[in-house]
Amino acid sequence: MTIFKPSQIVRSVYDIDVDALQRAGIKGIILDWSNTLIPRDATSASDSMKKWLIDFKSRYANKLIIVSNSKPPSHENGLVEEIPALFEAGKPKKKAFMAALNILGTKKNETAVIGNGIITDLWGGNRLGLYTIFVSPSWTKPRVIGALKRLVVKVLRV
Repeated sequence: MTIFKPSQIVRSVYDIDVDALQRAGIKGIILDWSNTLIPRDATSASDSMKKWLIDFKSRYANKLIIVSNSKPPSHENGLVEEIPALFEAGKPKKKAFMAALNILGTKKNETAVIGNGIITDLWGGNRLGLYTIFVSPSWTKPRVIGALKRLVVKVLRV
């Protein structure tokens, strides 16, 4: 079951342990879009999220890319112009992650995946040897799937 175990678990991207990323030699970050950077029904990132991403990128010199299975935003949102993005990517297929690595110009062992999907982000990233961060956002409404995700994360936290 370690294939589903993340390297870090956080409630929000704002809680990511950047020191742990630096110790792990992370230079590139693959970010999930829906329910990780923005709430599921939102069309764009909040101003605070945009500021955090730009600050994160400049302060830690990490390369960022958004890789999402969702459709691209229907209007300009400022964030996608700042950060490269692959929408309708087909995660957890290896092809989606390999395309991101190619754009980032990073190796597997120096790239992290940040997302809320156990299959799409954790399994997809872990099976390629990427550093994985599971985000359990506070805006996620409790549902059967959400409860199942929390249960799996608790079991794997050991």
